[in-house]
This record gives sequence, C-alpha cells and structure tokens, in this order.
Amino acid sequence: MKRVIYMACCAALCMLNMGCEKDDGSVLPQIKPEATGTFTDADGTEYPWVRYNGLDWMAANYKGGTPYYEITDEWGFALFAATEEAIANVETYGNLYSYDDAVNLAPEGWRLPTDEDWQKLEQAMGMDAATTGQIGWRGTPAGELLQQDESGSGMHMLLSGCISLQASSMVSLTFRYLHVFGYYWSSTLEETSAEGRVAYYRRIGTIHSGVERNLTLTEEQAYSNSTNNRYMSVRYVRDAQ
Repeated sequence: MKRVIYMACCAALCMLNMGCEKDDGSVLPQIKPEATGTFTDADGTEYPWVRYNGLDWMAANYKGGTPYYEITDEWGFALFAATEEAIANVETYGNLYSYDDAVNLAPEGWRLPTDEDWQKLEQAMGMDAATTGQIGWRGTPAGELLQQDESGSGMHMLLSGCISLQASSMVSLTFRYLHVFGYYWSSTLEETSAEGRVAYYRRIGTIHSGVERNLTLTEEQAYSNSTNNRYMSVRYVRDAQ
C-alpha cells in the first residue's frame, strides 16, 4: 500500500499575462477564467463558478447538507457545539464533509472532482502535466493563484481547515487549521486495504505557494476502536455547459 499521509491533518486556454506583484518583488502571472456564471442549488444558495480547461468549478466552498456542528455520533451526541463561531464559520468558509457526503451531496449535474479534474485545474494555473502527477507540495505559485478572488483566477479557495482526530490523543475529533490550510476532497480512491479507503485530496496554505497532492484515509481509527470520518471542504465541478 502506498504511504498514507496523515494531515498534521491547458493554461493555454487562459489569459496569461504579468500581474500581481508579491512582497518579494516577483510577479504572479495573471490568469483569468474562460467563462464565469452562477448556479443556484436546491436550497436556494447561489454559487459562482469559473471555467478552466473545459470544466466549470464552483468558486465558493459548498454549504449544503447537514452543518458539521449538527452531525451526531453513533450514540446521538453532537460532535461539535453549535456555537456562534461555528455557525459563522460555515457561513463564511463553507461546510466540512465526510468523503461519502462529499460524493453524495453533489447537486444534479455536478460531481466531486476526480484527481484528474484537479490536475486539469492545476495545469490551467500554469503547472506542467508531469508535475501535477507528483505527490506532495508542488507547482509554485499555483496555490496562491487558486486563492485569488475575481480580480485574479476567481477560484477563491479558502483556508477553511479540516476536522480530524487530534494527533496527540487519537481520541477526539478536532476542528483545526482554520486560516492556515484548506483541505479539499477528490473523489478518486487509490486503493482499499485493511486500514480502510484511501482518497486523494488537495491542500493549500500559508506555508507554501504550491498545492499539495496527497492521500489520506477517509476514516480514522481512534484508540477507543471507534471509527471517525475525516471532514474536508468541497468544490463541485461539472463539464462545461
């Protein structure tokens, strides 16, 4: 089994010009989508979308389904308190989802992006095809470009954190890394073993201007032998309409 990384939990179709200057004096390429629009889901929530390499990407983190702070464990106890902060975080940064919910909650016509879909997006940000297939942090400055709002790439990917077992105890689920990292599911499962399902994901953050492509278990085994889902952000994608 390939190494499972636990979380410490063609640009040719785009306009590629010189643009935003960084603090170190270097200049980010200016990348603009092929098309833009909006989509309204069954709950009445409107999401902007941007088009890259023939795919429409939601340009906001999905919010549908049960908010993470209302999810209960097998005994019916809430995993997290519905505090004002938690409610505000979902409104601002979107919801966090288990792998299964991420797959199953896609609105009609949309899907959870495959690992290949993510690689196409990364190529639109200027990453070469060989690099997109690598594991780990790669593709500077694609991570910065993906975080840009409509003045840049329009993807507006957020540092929305994740929910996973606390590494120090492996007992309780913890909401972590808000404003530090954003973790995003792909639908692609690498393999299934006795340890469980292993899926590709993407991570962006403040420590690297690239994008991390890696593998993670979709569920974690606590010391108590209970099984706990990992929860990450979701961007849905569809073939260009």
